[in-house]
This record gives sequence, C-alpha cells and structure tokens, in this order.
Amino acid sequence: MAPRSVTQAPVDNVKSKKPPKKRARVSNVDGDDGPQNVELVKAAKKAKRQPKSGKLAGLMNLPLDILFEIFGHLNPLDLLRLARTTKQFRRVLMHRSSMSVWKAARENVPNMPDCPVFWTEPHYANLAFDPHCHECSAPGVRNVDWRIGKRICTKCSKRCMVDAYPGESVISSLVPSRYGKRGHLLFYDKDVEEVQKKLRTLTELNELEAYREQRRSFVKEMDVTAKALEAWAASQAKDRSDQLDDARRDRKAAIIEKLSELGWGDEIQQITYADDLSHHRLVKQPTRLTSRIWNNIRNDMIEYMEDMKARRLERERKALLVARRRIAIGVLRTYKIAHLPLTDVMPEPADFCNFPEVVEIIGLPTETEVTEASFADVTSQMGDLVHNWRTRIHSQLRSKVKDHLRHAARRRVWENREPSDPSHEDYVESLGAIDVKGKKKEVLPPVPDDAEIDQSIPLATTVFRCKTCSPSAGLHGNHFSGSDFDSFLDDLDGPRPRSIPLFYPKVMGHSCLTRSRTLPWDYSASDDPNYRIDFPMSTRTKWDIRMLQVDEEAGKAARAIVEACGEDPLTITATKMDELDHRFACADCVKWSKHELNQADAPVFTWRQAVQHRMRDHPYDRRTANWMKLEGELLEEANRNARQITEFIHHMFDFQPHPHITDPASTVWLCAHCMDLSQEKECYELTRMKNHLLIVHSINESVKNQDYYKDYEAPQGRKQDYKLSSPTVTLQMERPSHIAPPGKGYYGFACDDDDDDEEENFYFDDDDNDDDDDDDEEDDDFYFGHPFFPFY
Repeated sequence: MAPRSVTQAPVDNVKSKKPPKKRARVSNVDGDDGPQNVELVKAAKKAKRQPKSGKLAGLMNLPLDILFEIFGHLNPLDLLRLARTTKQFRRVLMHRSSMSVWKAARENVPNMPDCPVFWTEPHYANLAFDPHCHECSAPGVRNVDWRIGKRICTKCSKRCMVDAYPGESVISSLVPSRYGKRGHLLFYDKDVEEVQKKLRTLTELNELEAYREQRRSFVKEMDVTAKALEAWAASQAKDRSDQLDDARRDRKAAIIEKLSELGWGDEIQQITYADDLSHHRLVKQPTRLTSRIWNNIRNDMIEYMEDMKARRLERERKALLVARRRIAIGVLRTYKIAHLPLTDVMPEPADFCNFPEVVEIIGLPTETEVTEASFADVTSQMGDLVHNWRTRIHSQLRSKVKDHLRHAARRRVWENREPSDPSHEDYVESLGAIDVKGKKKEVLPPVPDDAEIDQSIPLATTVFRCKTCSPSAGLHGNHFSGSDFDSFLDDLDGPRPRSIPLFYPKVMGHSCLTRSRTLPWDYSASDDPNYRIDFPMSTRTKWDIRMLQVDEEAGKAARAIVEACGEDPLTITATKMDELDHRFACADCVKWSKHELNQADAPVFTWRQAVQHRMRDHPYDRRTANWMKLEGELLEEANRNARQITEFIHHMFDFQPHPHITDPASTVWLCAHCMDLSQEKECYELTRMKNHLLIVHSINESVKNQDYYKDYEAPQGRKQDYKLSSPTVTLQMERPSHIAPPGKGYYGFACDDDDDDEEENFYFDDDDNDDDDDDDEEDDDFYFGHPFFPFY
C-alpha cells in the first residue's frame, strides 16, 4: 500500500469535502460557432490570475513518514508554530499518532525534563516555550509559574491570583499554589473554582475522600515537577545568556578587526573601561556582523572613534596639567619651607595654582616643555604674589564682618522698635531712619568704614566660629553658608553648639577654610595635587570665607574676660592677650569644701579656654560672668596643679615623661617633608611627630623649622589626641546661703546656670565623722578637687 500524504491523514469527525462548483458555459455572441467569435469572447472576459504557490507548498503532498522524520529534527516551539499555520498541519500534529514527533522534538532541547503525566506534549511545549499570557494572550511574558503551570502577565496576575479565597485552609492542600511577595499563598482562581465545584457535586464521603486524596497527590507531583522545571529554566536562562555574551564578543571582535583595518587599532587600545566598545549600542547587539551590517554602522563607528580620540587627547592634556601643577607646588613648598617658622598665613596649593602668573605657565601649549626653571619669574615675585593674596583674603574677611555688623544693626533697630509708642518715630528719626523724601522708609544706621573694621578685627573681643567644626542646629556648614541663614540661626532661642573660638590673625589659617568635607565623584581616580589629600574625608580647596561666622555671644564672653584682667576691650588684641597669658578662675563653677566654710575649688583656664568654657558650659547664663584673675600664690598653685594632672595622665597611661608636654595644646606640629603633599596629615604631638620622621622619612635627628614646624593656626581650632582636665585653685570666698555649710551636707558643685535668681536649699545629712578624713584630705583634693576630671 502506498504511504499516505497529509491530505490522506486520519481524520476524526471531519465532514467530507463539498463537490466542486459547476463552471458556467460561455456561448457565442451572435450564435455563430466560428473560431473568430470564440477568440473575441476570451479577450473580452479575462480570467483571474491565480496566486503562486509557496516554495514549501509541496510539503502538503509528502508522505507522513517523511514529514515525521523532518518534524523530529525541529524544536517544540517550531512544532507549535507549524501546527498554527494550516488546518492540515494542525490536524496531523495534534493527532495522537504524532506523539512520537513531539517527544523527538523535546529531546532536541538539552536536559529538558520529561513531560509530566498530567500534561500533554503540546501543552508542555506551549507552557515552556511560547511567551504569551494564558489569560489575555499578551506577548512577551517570559516568566512561567511552574508551581501552578501557567504563564500569566503582571496585569492578569493581579486579577487571577488570589490569596484570601474562602475556605483557603481546606483548599490549600488541593490546589497548586505559590508564594507571593508578602509571603502569602497565591492560588489560580480558576483552579480553585474548579475544585470547589467538584467538591459540591460529591455527596458520598468515600468519593469525597478519594477526590481529595487524588488532588493531594496531584499537588505533590506538581511541586516535585515544578522544582525540576525551575532548575532547568534557570539553567536554560544561563545558557542563553552565555550564548548571547559569546555572540556579543564575536561581534565586538569583528568590529575591532574592521576598525583596525581602517587604522584605529592603536586608538582602540587606549580606550578607557567606561568608554569601552562593549558598551556601545551598535557593538553589544548579539547579532553576527555581516558585510551589509558593517556598511550600515561603519560611519557611526568611525564617528565614535573620533570622539574617543578627542577624549584621549583631553585626558593627556589633563595629565600634563597635573604634572605641571606638581612642579608649581614644588616651587611653593620651597618658598614656604624657607620662611619657617610661619608668622603669617600662607596660600595652599589650590590658591597658588590659581594665581594668574602660575596659570599662564601651567596652561602653555602641550608641545612646550615646562620645568622648574619655567617658574623663575614667579619665584622672583613670590613675596609680592603672596602679599597680594593675603590682601584679597583679608578683604573677604572685612566684608564678612561688615555684613555681620549690618545685620546686627538691623536686628537692634527691630528689637528696640515700639510701634504703639508715639515716640517711636522720634527714635527712628534719631537713627537716621527717615529718608530725605519723607516716606518714612527705614534706613540702617551707618556701618563703620573699612579702616574702622580693620582696627576691630584684631581685637580680642572679635570672635569667629567655624560652621564646619561646630555646625549650627545640627546642620552641616557646607550646605548652609549664607550670611542671612547664619543670622537666622543666631536669632533662634535654641541650644548653642560647642564652638571653638577663633581669633585674628590665627583664624586666617584655620584648616576648614582650605579643606572640604565633601568628596568629588571622581576623587579616587584623581591624582591632582591641587585637591588630593589622603586625610580621611577631605579634599583641598581654595581659601573660602563662607565657613566663618562672627560669634557675637562669644565676643561678649571675651569682653568680660578682658575686663576681668583690667584691659581695655576697645584696644587690646588677641595677640596681646596671648602674650599676657593670664589665668582665670571661674567663680560660677566652684566646688565648696567639706571642711572649711568659706573655701572652694574653682577650675582655671587660659583666656581662650575661658571663652570656650563660657560658651560651652554656660550657654543660657545671661548674668555677668564671675571671673577671677589669678596672681601670686594662686597662680603658682594653679600651675602646680596643672603639672600634677599632666604627670598623672602620663602615669595612668604609662607614657614616657617628656618635658615639652605641659598643657593640652601640645598637638601643634606638622611635618615639613609632607607639606602640601597628598600624604599630609593633621597636627601631631611632638613625640609622635619625631616617630613619624623616623619611620616615614628615616630622620633620626630631626631639626625644628627644618624637618617639622608649628602650625600657624595652633593652638586654636585643633582637636587634641587626649583631653586633660582643667587645673583648679583653692579660693577664699563667702559661702552663699543656699549652699549647705560643712557638717550639714555636701553636694559638690555650685554651678548655677539658671537665668532666674531663685535660690533653693538642698541639705544632705553628713554622718561621716571618721578620724581618717584628715589623712585622706590630700588625696581627696587631688582626685576630687578637679571638677572636670575626665572619665575614660
């Protein structure tokens, strides 16, 4: 018997074909049967042109065994698409006799698990390979829910997947499910409805239990199958990703070969990783490069390479400028080291490299060689260049003070105004607040001229604070640097931060004015000595006045200290106060004696420490500060106690005693060999500085102002390696009535920071009459006589 063809394939319940339609007979026009008339009729009525048959139309007439052999070499997705082309193919491929074809096609997919018993081969292939939604037929659905055997798009998933279905506790073991994003079990609603409908039809208990057991077994098999299929799908995805990567690499290699033939080979070797060809949209496509494709992308790739060449030249130019700046910084370092010890503020590398004379040399054409000799003219003018720079930054400081005075005058006018008082207009007019046009427009009182401001800046009562060291209201100074915002923070009735008082001229060398706490995005890749510094979380910047703010409250505290030592606040400068080096006892922070009625211990400060103590420990005290200048025996006692504290700290931490450690302000030394380089560090204590010189620079016998030098800013504004407590002095003063007398009670400090004058009496019984108190008095005075003794 001859093999059957597709048209002879087995048919199930298919109707027989209809008989062909009869053709209409064409007669002669005039009844003449002559041949001429027949030809005329054919010309008048032209027959329709039949479409050409496709090249694969002959497949329909091939025998089934040949077709099955061909189909066995296809993939399951190809069979699915072929079954959807014609009815004949669908009738053949969906017949049970074609099961071997589907199995053979599935075996062509590497490592694909066998078809589960509860699915047919076409259903299995459709679920695994056809990326369309089983609900709305939307294309491009890549994810398969193997746990429920469905491929559902995100939009339909919100409608079809339910997690709180009625009777969930009963249904959960009978319906396949998966876990949602929040850990809830999700069920396919149609599966749940089908099971519920079936359960309602079963009335017999044995039938109901048998159905439940069947469903439980099905769910278990579904879980096992899903795990295997998920692992296979992950492997397939990885294999597909590897194939695409291989295709991209082959395409990239082919494009590089084409570009090399055009002379771009050396340029390709110098492309950075960020601009690598692998990231180009025309290169990363997983398509084989053909002659036609290359002709289409050739111009775009040449344009891209020209852009890469321009970027390379720009990188080389930047590297050349960096090398020239490094030479310029060497000139600056030579000048600064020759002027040690520093007696005035010096420009940082970022400032020096922005001098017009230096910029001109650094910006010379690429072909011009720049050496240290190129800066000979700059070296001869260094004194004038540095002087002009100091003049510029001093002008900025003057403008900062003038802005503060202007705002302070505006605030005083506002605070003193009395709109309801008829004499308010006279008051405003007395300040010059009535303009010449008579419109009663408020005009600020006159601000001192530049000469007067220049005279007030060096005064000890002119205090500055750094917003980076002590950001107001918890806000970082780099983000809020306007004078209006600074003044707004001054007007707030909130707690003041712990600020470090800064005075002229040391304030001009404050480190925060030339350091930035914010790092640029390309900091790690930058080697520009203008900005690079290895100290954590900082970069070099040009001298910037925005971080400074006039501290009016600290100025009031400094005025009280100046008056306590009998000096004129309007004339004495901060430098003069440093030379006097007085010691002051804070009578508001005394600790009353347990044995003597009118005897108390008070902490002792230098005048700078006294200003900081007042702002830190008495921020709300509006009363006049009660300072006592120490002289004679009291001064000797204070110095002796300071030495005892230093010796105790060294003994406590097993430090080697060094004579230079006499106060907490010893961390002031910088390395001359690291000056203005990226490895420059913060200030060291002298012992650590010598260790640094020995270990890093191999210098055994270091020389002051040659190997190391004292920071110009020191000691203000520098954090100490360790914090020593303030020394104390014993004062003879009248005990207030609210302080318990000896024997009646003892409660330590008498530090009253309240604004009101209300007195409260606190008495604690003191039954300790041990005779050994006198023997231990000296030790008690040492350990407990220092109210600010540190806790470690």
